[in-house]
Amino acid sequence: MKAFLNAYFGLIRKFLPKEKHGTSVGIDIGISECKLVEVKKTGDGYELVNWRIEPIQDGNVKASIEKILSGLSEPPENVYTAISGKGTLIRYIEMPKMSLDDLKGAFSIEADKYFPFPQDQIYTDCYILDAQGKDKKMPVMAAAAKKELIDDRVKLLTDLELKIGFIGLNPVALTNVVNVLGFGDVENSGVAPAAILDMGEFVSSLTIINNKVPRFSRDIYIGGRDLTKRISNALGVDFKEAERLKRDPGEKLDEVTSACDAVLANIVQEMALSLDYFTTEGNDEVATVYLTGGASMFKGVRKGLEANLNIKVQRWDPLKPVHIPENQQSEELQKNSFKLGVALGLSLYQDD
Repeated sequence: MKAFLNAYFGLIRKFLPKEKHGTSVGIDIGISECKLVEVKKTGDGYELVNWRIEPIQDGNVKASIEKILSGLSEPPENVYTAISGKGTLIRYIEMPKMSLDDLKGAFSIEADKYFPFPQDQIYTDCYILDAQGKDKKMPVMAAAAKKELIDDRVKLLTDLELKIGFIGLNPVALTNVVNVLGFGDVENSGVAPAAILDMGEFVSSLTIINNKVPRFSRDIYIGGRDLTKRISNALGVDFKEAERLKRDPGEKLDEVTSACDAVLANIVQEMALSLDYFTTEGNDEVATVYLTGGASMFKGVRKGLEANLNIKVQRWDPLKPVHIPENQQSEELQKNSFKLGVALGLSLYQDD
């Protein structure tokens, strides 16, 4: 098992993919849904070959993955996946200038200085963000994940007879979308400092990037489920109806938005602390927050964040720069494309 893990485990991967024939499949395995994106390289861009979102019923993740794979025309050569949330951690640190091999060797000895986990219980990885650095120092991204998370994921996928390209981390996968495709607008190609807030059902992931590489990452344990609970309590409706109102409030927009004010205020507070920290560390100010993830589609989120953070907030559709052939165009994809950022970022990786 150890040799297998060494071959397939990599929390951080080189961002730029190599050109590869055929298609590539990324699978985002969440708490309530599994999401799949399959893409292929076409000239200077990428084309969407397939996508699927499948709910996880009664905790049966394996069945959900089997369903999303059933829509593929042929079994994938490799699958790329990631983990996130509790038991994972990313640090941004300064290290003396050295080669990547030397860095990995040094970091394996000093990892306990940066992570609050016993070394024998975690896998670690690191990546040089800027080899030039300054003052004989270089910025490094270091990541850790509890072994049980990785081991369970490896077992799940190997039981499905899938070959694992690697297992990474969600924030790095999102950064990979920006690195390869940009934000899909002319205002920001990923060079200027920008923040990505990926709002999931239980966790919102905040990543600040500069020059197309991540410089800050953290998880905020507030998500769409918290919005639904507030709507349910405030409007006196059951959870199912609250979920429906969150997605389509109709004439109750003001009531629904008001019900969620406290949740949004908590997100704003956490984001403001992170943005201030990033700036005080000597970085340029973040000019734009790109909002993505399933919970970001709640109509009150964008305006609420923008008004309280005093910063431009815009929705980010990760699939916007990807060519969508006619056979993949649908209203369903338009509704769900904001959920597919991590899976897309994973699918854009290629074997080193």
